[in-house]
Amino acid sequence: MGLAALPGGGRGDSAIKRTKSQVEALIRKAGATPPTWWDSVKLDYPATLDLTWDQKNGLHDETRNTSLYLWWVCYPNPGRWKPGVKLLHHLLQVNQRDPGALRKTMAALGSMYHDLLQDYARAAFWWRKAGSATEIQPKLAHCYWKLGSKAMAAATLSLLGSDDTQDGSVIKAWADLGELGKALKLAREKARRAPEVAYLAAGDACRKAGKYDDAVAYYEKVLRVPESSARQKQSKLNKQRAQANLTAVRVFDALNLNRLPDGTYAGSSLGYAGALEVSVTVRGHRLTSVKVTKHEDKQFFCALNDTPRRIVARQGVKGVDAVSGATMTSEAILNATAKALATAME
Repeated sequence: MGLAALPGGGRGDSAIKRTKSQVEALIRKAGATPPTWWDSVKLDYPATLDLTWDQKNGLHDETRNTSLYLWWVCYPNPGRWKPGVKLLHHLLQVNQRDPGALRKTMAALGSMYHDLLQDYARAAFWWRKAGSATEIQPKLAHCYWKLGSKAMAAATLSLLGSDDTQDGSVIKAWADLGELGKALKLAREKARRAPEVAYLAAGDACRKAGKYDDAVAYYEKVLRVPESSARQKQSKLNKQRAQANLTAVRVFDALNLNRLPDGTYAGSSLGYAGALEVSVTVRGHRLTSVKVTKHEDKQFFCALNDTPRRIVARQGVKGVDAVSGATMTSEAILNATAKALATAME
């Protein structure tokens, strides 16, 4: 397949297979050309915003602090995504003589293109220009995977050697590639340093692979790890996630749409950043709608949109893949949906 046959927007599909040269060409093209929507979006931001990324200027004020403006204003509002990206491109010009500010801007561009617009070619372009920070590499691998090159994704992950991330994202990235053995090998190594995170990521990897009994075993291991006094809050969250995943997986087999009366049912679970709630509608023994009604997961809108659609298409929660790169949010939606349907069966 030549470059002319490649989608110009850079939105990936891991079902498409591409060579390394094709993916590289797609990334170069995306980096050299503006998105198709560029001319229709105005550069629009508060006049009070400090464009130098000075974290001390307006530390708690999103109208002055660029990081807060992006996080609290742009991320939660789809209508602000493209203006937010355009603002970051403007910051490249403003900060062209400040290497630190440039790297931060490039990394932020990668995140917005990836997390919000699902433009994986442009995300890869800007993350690569931002540098080789460890936390970027699993996301960069995800871009390569979505653009069609498992080989590039695997090569990127292999360079890391171990999983030194706070949430086991390298482990989960290997699972996204279908490499459960490599994911679990990393998890065993990480368990010596951070057992809760390692077992939780291993459970997620097994769940993605459809190995539900193994997933249950790993989630149970998380619950048995003594809470860390040094990281008490995170330890508690890890155990809550493990318990939520455990409860949901155990009811997967019991769910039967033929036993569900028509109606709309509510369920909740723990997402990446806080509580997540769903509304599930059943009509004529079919799932007709799954909607996320409450969440705090600003950076994972792809999961908020894609996971409910996948549940309806699958007519259930078992066998629905978590959205790659947004495992916690996807699983929270699946867990909440399972709880809602289980309640309806009572």
